[in-house]
Amino acid sequence: MDPAIAVIDVGKTRTKLTLWSESRIVRQADRGNSAASKDGVAQLDVADIHDWLIATLADFARVAKIGAVVPVAHGAAAVLMQGDAAVAALDYEAAAPADIAADYESERDPFDATLSPRLAGGLNVGAQLYWWERLYPDLWPHDGQALLWPQYWGFVLSGVRASERTSLGCHSDLWRPLEGRFSDLALRRGWAGRLGPLRRAGDILGSVRPEIAAATGLPADCAIYCGLHDSNAALHAARGLAELAGAPFSVVSTGTWFVCLNAGGAADIRYDPAEDMLANVDVDGRPTPTARFMGGRDYEGWMGSAIGAASDPALLAQTEALTDGRTAAPALRATWAALQLARRTDRALALIGAEGPILVEGRFADDAAFGAALAQLRPAQPVFRSIMADGVALGALRLAAGANFSAPALERIAP
Repeated sequence: MDPAIAVIDVGKTRTKLTLWSESRIVRQADRGNSAASKDGVAQLDVADIHDWLIATLADFARVAKIGAVVPVAHGAAAVLMQGDAAVAALDYEAAAPADIAADYESERDPFDATLSPRLAGGLNVGAQLYWWERLYPDLWPHDGQALLWPQYWGFVLSGVRASERTSLGCHSDLWRPLEGRFSDLALRRGWAGRLGPLRRAGDILGSVRPEIAAATGLPADCAIYCGLHDSNAALHAARGLAELAGAPFSVVSTGTWFVCLNAGGAADIRYDPAEDMLANVDVDGRPTPTARFMGGRDYEGWMGSAIGAASDPALLAQTEALTDGRTAAPALRATWAALQLARRTDRALALIGAEGPILVEGRFADDAAFGAALAQLRPAQPVFRSIMADGVALGALRLAAGANFSAPALERIAP
């Protein structure tokens, strides 16, 4: 049996660790991410995630020999480093003071250059780095370093610093995807040279640190990969599926965010920043038309105490009579909410000129009414789900497994 591969997936809401052997899942664990605060600003819970990760890796290492670890994480996150120590990691929902936000607006490259819209709070990583200059002027960028969120976890395990294009290209204001280079903002303010050497997502940074190997039981030669942005991991997984090969297709990656990506479709997309459209950057550096919305967060608000109730495609017709399904019985409420998500997904797919098959992955891939409604709204395009709904982990697995990656079967969703 080949050595097992562990995938770390640090999402906005939850952190997951999955263990894979011969393209089959062997073990999985997850935790809810906690709120944290430092210097009066909302932060990512770096320390708690670290402790959980080490303990869970130790548990997994007792099950199988782990030959590789691949980190994946959400976008719009970076860690300020002083030497090897993490100083700060702002939560992207934290908003800088109005004067700082206004000053930052004048510093950004034009949208046509970065294809990165100006987003709320710290959803542009550049806005966070700019704010760091006020919060930590003696450190950033004076002699501080920074690591993007997936690469921070690669550094924790390997001790090797890196930056990577899918993370840089995720509405960060730090990258010009059409030119394949850092933005003028990142160069002018000296940030580009403080993010670690540019590496590919599938590069091995090195072997696990000796102290991490001792704490977890990982083999001394366990390979730590550079890693990548989560939605781009789902796209990378989709590129390995036979049903999607050789023609344009789209991926709908679902979770806290619904991220719709157009792979290989029309080149004349009109990017509209007012519609939360942007270009993500895939593992090969190619701009990927994207439209998104915070569907998972909205779903939780709609469901309230009924969260966890299953939707039912047979109830879709009944939802047409509802102006607001939030007062309905749980199953009908879940079906109404699924229909709202499907309508918004249909609109996002139209914005990016989606053509060819559509693959739904992530948290809502198993939502029966969502899939059925989306298939009904886009009758000219076959809609699929994977029997392994977690395309993010599969994309990371494909990076590490290479030719040994065994793609899961797809199931076509009936309208």
